[in-house]
Amino acid sequence: MALARLSSLQSSPSRVLAARPGAGLLLLLLLEHHMPLTSLSVRLSFAVALLGGGSARAEEPVEPIASAESARDVPPRNYANLRVGMSTSSRRPTLCLELSPLELLSVEACGNGSGFLHHDPEPEIAHFRAHFKLSSWKTPIGWLQPRLSAGFAELQVGSDGGGFHFEDTGPTGIETAGPEVGASLRALFPVIAGFELIGELGIGAAYFPHAPRLLQPQAAFQPNASFTLGVGF
Repeated sequence: MALARLSSLQSSPSRVLAARPGAGLLLLLLLEHHMPLTSLSVRLSFAVALLGGGSARAEEPVEPIASAESARDVPPRNYANLRVGMSTSSRRPTLCLELSPLELLSVEACGNGSGFLHHDPEPEIAHFRAHFKLSSWKTPIGWLQPRLSAGFAELQVGSDGGGFHFEDTGPTGIETAGPEVGASLRALFPVIAGFELIGELGIGAAYFPHAPRLLQPQAAFQPNASFTLGVGF
């Protein structure tokens, strides 16, 4: 009866190894013991099937590694960030808060904190804009993202009186607002637990048609440049 089973094994070695790949070596030894005259072709069949099974098992762990590498090729999704830096719009440090409700779109407010961090009566421009991400470029240390922006800015030459005045200089003649466009290059450096270090270099230009009528007259066309650093998630 044992010989009959071994004979069936000879006829379909690959089927046996497909079911139990680890039994290949044991089957070769049994055939040699009970059927020393087993044909060379049968032995070769078992050897090929055994090696093939081992190769397939060795390749199995490659898939998780490939998945991990694919995950690293996806830019981080930044939902909010807070940055501090310098801008030609103010002599004081600039503070920026950015929120991103969509992957490609974010809204941002930047200023020097006039009205709540300080009350110095000096010219200052606050920016309120939306950013549209054009692309994401992977680098050895992080991601670079070019963006376009559009919104409005407020120019003031004294303490902020509240509200925005697009058609005049307000009741006290110290502030006015106008449209603004710009472009920037943002860098994201993933650190840990979904947090990123963020740096941004930006340029822009705002137009204030009523700026020459302020108590301290200013130019209607106001270009600006800024550089900020911060952290986000």
